Amino acid sequence: MFVDELWRYPVKSMGGERADDVTVTERGVHLDRAWGLRDVVSNTILSAKREGRLLRARASIVNDQLSVTLPDGRLYDPGPALDESLGRWLERDVRLVEAEAYGLPVFQGVEDFERDDAPLTSWEGTLGAFVDESPLHLVTTGDLAQLARERPDLNWDVRRFRPNVVIDAPLVSRLAWEKGQRLAIGEVEVEVTKGCTRCVMTTRAQPGGMARELDVLRHVARDHDARVGVRARVTRPGVARVGDAVTSVS
Repeated sequence: MFVDELWRYPVKSMGGERADDVTVTERGVHLDRAWGLRDVVSNTILSAKREGRLLRARASIVNDQLSVTLPDGRLYDPGPALDESLGRWLERDVRLVEAEAYGLPVFQGVEDFERDDAPLTSWEGTLGAFVDESPLHLVTTGDLAQLARERPDLNWDVRRFRPNVVIDAPLVSRLAWEKGQRLAIGEVEVEVTKGCTRCVMTTRAQPGGMARELDVLRHVARDHDARVGVRARVTRPGVARVGDAVTSVS
């Protein structure tokens, strides 16, 4: 097994970017979900679980500096101009905030993934990064290949699942790696904590021809107990690189 792709998503629920190498700390990939949009009215951090349009914007990092590209192609650095443009686009008062200084975030999502007007449910995140619950998220090429074999009519683009690490392996990760399994990913060591339960995010439209497909989550829920990939915590920080070997640690 080896690392096939590495991803980070600098702004919560915006499109992310691939990287050749990433620094991994106990909090996960450096600068992953390091920023988010605070909804001023609800005092929550916006997620595409509630506001699917966020996935149409893209966040990127150059020399540890954030830039955000909106769907119209305009590029912004953090600041009032970005907040104003985001507010006009999303039709709500928002502020870009840093997770490091924010405190404990609250997120919201729709209770019924098939209806964007469904009632909202709320949950608390973690300190230091706007992740839902765990520092790191892994999927394998085997996960995606299995889904494509089962439903070749659907688009199983890896971006639907927003992993940090894509591992080239024929394994279906949630079956191969039980809770407590330890993996060495180059210099980094992680411990699997649970299978990754999927949500409305997997069904959302994204740039590059990815249409909204409710059947993606319907299939995963029916045939895979709603789980694809695994969540993990970092037990040994370091640098992970595309091409690094991935091995089981006894």
